[in-house]
Amino acid sequence: MLNRRHVLAGSSLLPLASCSRKAAPQNTLRIGIAGAPDSIDPLQGQFAAAALIYKQIYLPLTDYGPDGKLAPGLAGSWKVSDNGLRWTFDLYHNQRWSDGAPLTARDVLFSVHRALNPDTGYADAGDFYLIRNAIQAINAEISVESVGVYVANETRIVFELTAPLGVFPELMREFYPQPAHILELDNNWPLPPDFVGSGPYKVERLSQSRIILNKNEYARLPAPIETLDITFVEEAATRARMVRANDLDLIEDPPPSQIADLRTRPNVTLKGWPAPRLVYLKINHDRAALGDARVRRALSLGIDRDFIAHQVLKDTAQATEHIIPGTPPSSAPLSVRQREAKALLKEAGLDNGLKITLMHSGGLREGVAIVLSEGWKDIGIDCPLIGADPAGLYTFIDEGAFDLAIASFDRGLKREGWRMVEPFATDGFAANFNWSDQAYDQAVAATRAEADPAIRDELARKAQSILIAQMAIIPVVHEKAYWLAGPRLKPLNDSIAPVQWARLELLEN
Repeated sequence: MLNRRHVLAGSSLLPLASCSRKAAPQNTLRIGIAGAPDSIDPLQGQFAAAALIYKQIYLPLTDYGPDGKLAPGLAGSWKVSDNGLRWTFDLYHNQRWSDGAPLTARDVLFSVHRALNPDTGYADAGDFYLIRNAIQAINAEISVESVGVYVANETRIVFELTAPLGVFPELMREFYPQPAHILELDNNWPLPPDFVGSGPYKVERLSQSRIILNKNEYARLPAPIETLDITFVEEAATRARMVRANDLDLIEDPPPSQIADLRTRPNVTLKGWPAPRLVYLKINHDRAALGDARVRRALSLGIDRDFIAHQVLKDTAQATEHIIPGTPPSSAPLSVRQREAKALLKEAGLDNGLKITLMHSGGLREGVAIVLSEGWKDIGIDCPLIGADPAGLYTFIDEGAFDLAIASFDRGLKREGWRMVEPFATDGFAANFNWSDQAYDQAVAATRAEADPAIRDELARKAQSILIAQMAIIPVVHEKAYWLAGPRLKPLNDSIAPVQWARLELLEN
């Protein structure tokens, strides 16, 4: 039977292989990521690796600034009018695609039509649902040319909405317009050597193990580094060894079990950032006992979040009782919270005990599950564990064949509060645990409609309070984003993780 001691022993550090220094190619940044993009067509790719690559080879309509906040992209400015029902974006003048062709508002219009075409199957088409006639176009009831988007002039594009959507410019940070002059002739995305993009880099070579990006000479903001050599390395430990061996200059997500060791290693720099990565418990509200909010509250009170964050996850996460990062958890001692949990279970008629199962996806999630199960024993809950691979876990969840399950999501650079609360609304991607609440849905809708960021943040916190008051899900930790850099890179930005590689610089050329 595994227990906390086994969890900690199993995560002890193993010595890394000795490293030999190798000469690096001139003016080339070597990056290791966990996998290959599933497509370089920005309307088709859904993998995290694809999202990373898109940030290098395309410019979105709006973008993320160096501080992670909303910033210009293809559009230099935008404004809302008509009581929130019309958004107007003005593109920078004289922009070009990587083949030298002009990049204009017509390309944006073409791309919206392509995104709403039912044959495209664009995963983020929901970002456009409030555009006039968009849903009818997606359902093939009308042509995409009938939607409420039009070109005012060569550099101005206008979106007409059916309801206010204050977050629309933030949604456009993930929308990458495509070259109409290429795709009108052939809807298949041009691969190297015929690739055409708009970002600081263009795709030179692409294989199952590697992608080479060269500087785009027509980019509006040229990149300091000439070439990006990106290798797909699935194993986190292997990526870390390659940095220490000087085979790579930058990698994402080094092994959590090595974080403490890597902090002390010479010639490498480990850096972590608070991230919108929530690890939480999905609760099947159709289960009789779990449908009682007192039981759900007792489960939350019985969690030793600090032990999970500091010991199991090796300080790569922050304990939390909230969805939106930044709010510290309760400071009440665990023993006090356990007494309160027992009282709640007694009040719910479960003072003789409760048996429920907890599903996990293995790895560090199993360690978290062990700590949860052991902690709940102390309040009278018997919780056997069930392991499954990630795909199998979510199949069980979608079918409702679970009691509790350790789940997570990573919103990447989408750090705003509304991005954290919207997944749990009735139509959200995480709303698969047999719970919905009209007041919560209305609160999330109000958050998305608000154009003022400060007011929007406050509305997001109000939505969060509804979810937490009902303990619809149980937050556990917010994981951090870590990147490991070698000695050739200049210091990384303290504000956001280094996912926009055109902003990086080498110490040597």
